[in-house]
Amino acid sequence: MDRCPYCNTTFNEIRQTGFVGCARCYSEIEQLRKAVKSMYPNKTHKGKRVKNGNL
Repeated sequence: MDRCPYCNTTFNEIRQTGFVGCARCYSEIEQLRKAVKSMYPNKTHKGKRVKNGNL
């Protein structure tokens, strides 16, 4: 899919502006998924971890 069905943003708009329309663009726009994967081929997001267990 070349357009996010949730926010209607296209891959070309993302390339031109540098801004992603919504969080779902990453899973809905195939070209964006491929671009991110090519930039970070062996990376997975694991979120932040608390270093010492205290908040």
